[in-house]
Amino acid sequence: MMFQRIKDFLEAQFSIRPEDNVHPAVAKNFRHNAIINTLDISFFFMADSFWSINTIMPVFAATMTDSPFIIGLIPAIVNAGWFLPQMFLAKRISNMPQIVPYARKMAVLERIPYLLLVVLALLLPLIGNQMGLAVLIILMIWRGLSGGMAGLPWQEMMARVIPLTHRARFFGFSRMVGQGFGVAGAAILGLILAWLKYPYNYAMGFGLAVIIQWISYAFYRQNRDPEIDPEDSLLAGQAAEEQILPQPEPETKAKSGTKSNVLANAGEILRKDGNFRLYILARALSFIGNMGTAFIAVYAIRAFSLNDEQAAIFTALIFASGIVGYALWGAIGDRIGPKKIVALSFVAWALALAIAILTKTIWIYYLVFVFFGIYSAGIGVGDSMLIMELSDEKLRPTYLGMARTLTGAFFLVAPVLAGWLVNSYGYITMFVVALVFTVLSTVLMLRVHDFPRRKLVKPEV
Repeated sequence: MMFQRIKDFLEAQFSIRPEDNVHPAVAKNFRHNAIINTLDISFFFMADSFWSINTIMPVFAATMTDSPFIIGLIPAIVNAGWFLPQMFLAKRISNMPQIVPYARKMAVLERIPYLLLVVLALLLPLIGNQMGLAVLIILMIWRGLSGGMAGLPWQEMMARVIPLTHRARFFGFSRMVGQGFGVAGAAILGLILAWLKYPYNYAMGFGLAVIIQWISYAFYRQNRDPEIDPEDSLLAGQAAEEQILPQPEPETKAKSGTKSNVLANAGEILRKDGNFRLYILARALSFIGNMGTAFIAVYAIRAFSLNDEQAAIFTALIFASGIVGYALWGAIGDRIGPKKIVALSFVAWALALAIAILTKTIWIYYLVFVFFGIYSAGIGVGDSMLIMELSDEKLRPTYLGMARTLTGAFFLVAPVLAGWLVNSYGYITMFVVALVFTVLSTVLMLRVHDFPRRKLVKPEV
């Protein structure tokens, strides 16, 4: 009975109905692509729990240095590296009739630096903390940049194989499953960190993560491109969108591929598209507000005198609460739209910061990671969806790339500010400043316009 209910639920969530107006080529492979991408995301999340940039990697770095600037730099350079290259890949990706072959190549590139993390952990007793820290920073830069090279083709592939009518439920469900895998990975890592001697405990954890990450790639490479005529729409659900969604004014559209100067083309879009400018400003301020993410685990371990294996518990809390978050955002996202998901996610992060500022006990402090998990889930579901809806089809890769590259630099500003605040005034002051920026970004995000969610209305004849 329970199995049948689960089957019926999945059928309802991932079936294409005639009224969805999904392109037949997309509908044909939708179920296959939804399943294999769910498996890819699940194993990728499980691997990520072994080297989380918000818990595990800052704590790993803290074994080599006491500098808050360097500790804060770890997640910042990974995130900035993921964001910065994407605008410069947009034109090339826009002209690709098929995206899957290129996405596969970039996914291989993305996975190479993780192999070297294992080597670094094994060599730490020989090379020492100073050299080890330098190598770690180099690997984190490599990790970020290679992830950015893979990130834009992945996003464009998702936009092509997952129709707009099903994106929130797909991202919500697939990442909810992935969070469950992440909880399992964090539990395994906690045992490894407790049982094995440093630094071999980290080496073992990183090694298992490498194996799991390549399992995810085995599923990822099975994506199928929609076989669509070049003169037909490449956007899944385009017919439906043209009927229910407001189209941008002609003068706000830049001509894709007509300018060789990427920066000039970006400048034209920013000048003409006020809604996109507002989005960029809101996200930039939110990244300054994110300065606290690098320190929530390190602060807890130092303030409450905890052992390193507690970082795995923090990671498990983030993934476990993410299950709830992805279930929530996936269930309501196709009705309320991605803008509201992102804004509500900012509210969750603001609550996490408020708890970090006020609490004096570890048991209440655990809620910081719970709300951070809900926040991360909302960004995972809502942000990519939102950017996909801020432009027309031809400019989608350009908008995706610009949204990442133009805000990525703020990831690098954040740890400089955070490190200075921690050194000069302490962790609590830094959390307070992060909270102020988060509130400001929430107010601005609420003013961004996404596509209205309403019932399909047939055009008048």
